[in-house]
Amino acid sequence: MNALGSLRLVRKWPILVAASLLLPVMTGCSNDKSTDPPDERTAFFPEDFEQSYTMVRDCRGPSHDHADSYVTVWADPSSAQSYLEGDYPFPVGAVIVKVLHTDASCAVVRQYDVMKKGPAGTAPDRGDWLWQEVRPDRTVLSQGVQQVCVSCHVGCAAGRDYTCTDP
Repeated sequence: MNALGSLRLVRKWPILVAASLLLPVMTGCSNDKSTDPPDERTAFFPEDFEQSYTMVRDCRGPSHDHADSYVTVWADPSSAQSYLEGDYPFPVGAVIVKVLHTDASCAVVRQYDVMKKGPAGTAPDRGDWLWQEVRPDRTVLSQGVQQVCVSCHVGCAAGRDYTCTDP
């Protein structure tokens, strides 16, 4: 690199640093507390979850809190009855899957937003819930104590164990 190229790079470094700090905010990325590399993470729910999980909320939307997507909500076998009857808190290991759809018939999946209840102490100021954002191809986009999720769900801590919505 010549002197002129080096000078241009030096002048641009504040912009490059600012862009690298803002990129996670601009892309919806959140406080990912996972120590696992992205390619080694696995979704909290099985690929065939619709066979064993219970749909606890039918197709609704659009949900402004979830990218204006239409949504369905599914609960794992250990927590479906708790969700439907309002029996809180959820048991450790409970998994709630909010499926984000692009269409009003809820036929095309955009993304999965997932909550998993950890043991006491996992995230004590967040109800011990961990969150994931998962692509339709099951690539985990983010995982952990998701600040973007928590910022909405913390308002539903009392009475609904951070789930926010009635069935």
